[in-house]
Amino acid sequence: MKKLKALSVKTLYLELWLTILLGLGIGIVTYIALQQVNYAFIQSKWVTATYIPKRLDATIDELQQYITDNNISSDQPVEIYKWSKKHPLVYFYIEKDGQIVYNFYVDYTSDEAATISAYNQELIEESYFYNPYSYSYTITLADGDCNLKCFEDFQYDLNTKIQIINLFISGALIILIITMLVRKRIHYIKEVTYGINILEGGDLNYNIPVKGDDEIAHVAESLNSMCVALASQMENEKKALQANNSLVTALSHDLRTPLTTQMGYLEILKEHHYNSPEEMDKYIGNALNTCLQIKEMSDRLFEYFLAFDPNPMRPAEALSEYSGMDLFMQLISEFTPPLMEKDFRFNVNEAKEDFTIRVNTDDILRIFNNVFTNIDKYADETMPVDITISKEDDYALLSFTNQIRDVPRINESSKIGLISISSLMKRQGGSSLVKTTPTTFTLELKFPL
Repeated sequence: MKKLKALSVKTLYLELWLTILLGLGIGIVTYIALQQVNYAFIQSKWVTATYIPKRLDATIDELQQYITDNNISSDQPVEIYKWSKKHPLVYFYIEKDGQIVYNFYVDYTSDEAATISAYNQELIEESYFYNPYSYSYTITLADGDCNLKCFEDFQYDLNTKIQIINLFISGALIILIITMLVRKRIHYIKEVTYGINILEGGDLNYNIPVKGDDEIAHVAESLNSMCVALASQMENEKKALQANNSLVTALSHDLRTPLTTQMGYLEILKEHHYNSPEEMDKYIGNALNTCLQIKEMSDRLFEYFLAFDPNPMRPAEALSEYSGMDLFMQLISEFTPPLMEKDFRFNVNEAKEDFTIRVNTDDILRIFNNVFTNIDKYADETMPVDITISKEDDYALLSFTNQIRDVPRINESSKIGLISISSLMKRQGGSSLVKTTPTTFTLELKFPL
């Protein structure tokens, strides 16, 4: 079935077979046409009235010259037979004084030559010697003049030679047609190879031309798509490197300030430069606040490197099996109260039936922490946040939808919360999807069942 389906698609195999069939078809038609011309030419008056008599005359003259040079007489048919074997296109009989002295049918070098010659004497006279299609010549032997009757195969010989020429022309035409059509694909292969060399040189913006719909064209199309993807990946890596450098620089600067402040408070406490217990508590509280700032910044740094982890997949033994409804509702009940104290409201839509998922506990906690941190920063607390839990065919869907604040409550410099969520979801074998409008933000988390 696959082979039949493949035949309906334009492939190199199909192109090659069509090319061969086209070449053979044109070659056969050409050969038939040339043969028709050949037949008309062989039957033409020039061949029958000029070419054949002229060539036959030349052959008989050659025979006469041979007889004269070798002084051959009528009782030397063996010598005439030797000459005849070298000229197989002429068949002749020689008659002298009413007797056949040479018969082309007889092998005069054999022991039975005389018997065969006598046996064919009467047959020759009746059937061949007086045939109206024969040619008659007078030749001179050493012992007198003789009558020569001959037949020729010059017309057949000419026809055979022209047939061979026609076959050669038709075969050459077939090879030429196949070569021309195959050469086109070979030229395209060279174009693709040239494009590959350019891509190897580092010019990923070069676009290999796509011609046709066969395997070579598909290779060119795939190479172009690969270059686009590779260029995009390199650009993303470049941006990620720039973002990494910017983050490290920013965090280094941000960490230096609370660290310097904390060192100052600790120096004051160490040297007891305070006037009352209340002032000491104040310095301790300020030092604790700077510790919290440093912790938050270090958490951002950890999330950033987690988001760009090249091997995010968790091994099977690192995943635990949970009831999806119980786990999600427990986490929602833990993360919503702090936000509800800030006047946030939550509408939770539970799934109609329970389901089982396999997740890593640490990762799922980080995911929920990022989700609710983003809600705290960017959601409008005057509008409810919709949380929907549903079960699809092969995955569980956890969706968060909120209205977007005009101005974020807390500015975040790294902007990697969503990237971190995406990476953490991939660790579970799941995925995340963000949908936004000018006023709403939706985050969908898909967990495999």
